[in-house]
Amino acid sequence: MKKLNIILAVGLLATAIACNNSPKTNSSAAPPQTKADQPKEMVVHDYLKEGNKGIGPITSFTQPEFDQTVADEGNKLFIVKCTMCHEYSENKLGPALKGVTKKRTPEWILNLLLNTQEMFDKDPDALAIKDDFESTMVSVGLNEQEAKSILEYLRQEDARTN
Repeated sequence: MKKLNIILAVGLLATAIACNNSPKTNSSAAPPQTKADQPKEMVVHDYLKEGNKGIGPITSFTQPEFDQTVADEGNKLFIVKCTMCHEYSENKLGPALKGVTKKRTPEWILNLLLNTQEMFDKDPDALAIKDDFESTMVSVGLNEQEAKSILEYLRQEDARTN
């Protein structure tokens, strides 16, 4: 129990640091004068529509319009619940997640987050990942909305790494 409290405290500290390190805006700064000076709008890609849907409660997924608030919540959840085993750009205890929303259907990703054990017992794609790593992913107790928030965060990150 003490170990769990330490892990939770570290996760909360990481979240606080991430939130406090966001760039500050200067309200007195002049707006960009030319079109070239204006920041480019990020285009967030569509989820992969064809492929394995996985095993679990999510049988279909309708892509919502991108929502920055949902992605930000997903970022916080990712820091607290996922970074012990996953990095975005490199393998850790689990695989790097860079490009996952371009390689896997949203149903598959959500089912892996929500139905972890059965996916690693029966889903052929999850079994293939399991063979590449010494440890197996465990459920981190996400509800469906939390899983969708993490999915939206990963979609946003994948859009940045075209």
